[in-house]
Amino acid sequence: MSIKALGKQSLIYGLGHIMARLITFLLLPLYTNSFNQEEYGALSLAYAFMGFALILYRYGMDTALMKYAVQLVGNERIKHITVIIVSQVITGFIFTITIYLFRHASASVFLGVNKPDWMVYLSIILLFDSLWNLPLLILRTEERPIPYITLNLINVVTTMILNIVFILYWNAGIEGVFKANIISSGIIFFLSLPIVIRRLDLSLLDKKTFIKILYFALPFLPAGIFTMVMELSDRYFLEWFFGTAEVGLYSAGKKMGMLGLTVVMGFNMGWTPYFLKRGKEAGARIEFSKITTLFLGFMGYVSLLVSVWVAEIMQLSILGRTLIGHQFWECKPVVRAILLGYFFFATYVIQLPGVYIKEITNWVPLFRIVGAATLIFFSIFLIPYFGIMGAAYSVVFAFAAMSIAIYLKTHSIYTMNYNWYGLLIPLMCLMVIQLGFESMFSKIAISSFYPILWYVLVLNKGEKKELIGLLK
Repeated sequence: MSIKALGKQSLIYGLGHIMARLITFLLLPLYTNSFNQEEYGALSLAYAFMGFALILYRYGMDTALMKYAVQLVGNERIKHITVIIVSQVITGFIFTITIYLFRHASASVFLGVNKPDWMVYLSIILLFDSLWNLPLLILRTEERPIPYITLNLINVVTTMILNIVFILYWNAGIEGVFKANIISSGIIFFLSLPIVIRRLDLSLLDKKTFIKILYFALPFLPAGIFTMVMELSDRYFLEWFFGTAEVGLYSAGKKMGMLGLTVVMGFNMGWTPYFLKRGKEAGARIEFSKITTLFLGFMGYVSLLVSVWVAEIMQLSILGRTLIGHQFWECKPVVRAILLGYFFFATYVIQLPGVYIKEITNWVPLFRIVGAATLIFFSIFLIPYFGIMGAAYSVVFAFAAMSIAIYLKTHSIYTMNYNWYGLLIPLMCLMVIQLGFESMFSKIAISSFYPILWYVLVLNKGEKKELIGLLK
């Protein structure tokens, strides 16, 4: 697989991921214009809980499915897929029943409000979401982009339509959001069932295989938990120090900043199978270095554009409503900081080949622990003094620490000759942009100057050749 093929794979499967994430952005006008800051804060805490819970529901089995479905063939592949799916169904029901039984005790703790019924809704959503994700992963491993994108598109459309119906026409409030998600997730689950059924053979269920898979998967559970600590605990700290309304304001900014995360995860959709297949071949490290420069340059530019034009983006009119409700416009600095944080996350993701190729995946939880501990430390000390910006910059420090940690571990055992200007130039631009530029002239100048600066000062001859090849 060439670098150009990686670009196509990332574009195709990244598009599917972007479609899923698109729900977040398309629903922003609806939520921020229909709910006040406190209500949106409560909804954000509910989604934060689901993020944590999904990690427990999957306990690394999604990563295991990617690995074995890519690397195995024939009956061995079917056996491993069967074992993973059956285990996910059984444990998924166990987790959902547990949430239901403890809904009264857990509601106030996880949601900030005493709404046991919400926990019931969330438990059903979690079950559907954990299961319909599996057939989509199978489609990725088989390089079948059309059904993959189709299912994601159905998910986006149904979620949007149902949210509009429940909130605008039926005035169902936040419960309407949950009901819409249950129906859309249920639809995708049943539509994707044939994909799973055709690849199951219950006669191949094997305890020894399950133990092997579990041994591989479980290290990703704490890694996932600590990832969610990084992604979501900032909201809980804000709720603790300032209340739910501040969570709502911060969450609106972070949702917009998550455009950066969408770019990273879209790239990683193609990146992971690429380096798993290519990693031990001749010239792989040279290719990986070129990919690093090109991807970080692109990531930096996307982050810079959103940072510079965030005010205009927020005030875009969609069906008579601004993209972000006017009461949430004060979150602009949060967007810029979060985008800087996700740039550091990109520098972490691009270093993953060394971890997989040298088979030191047991270090992944440790990298995540570093990030989570950093976020908690800075959240405790910065949020009381700087509020939502304290939370945002805690995220930046956390991802930076995680990226440094993986570099310190892998650079000696899987040395990469990076083009360091490819990191420093985008990073410096994103740090300068934190100051904020309000004049139209400066915004246009920055947006135009970055690609010229990057092309002239960053790219070497080999990277320029690769870029031209990608653009043809």
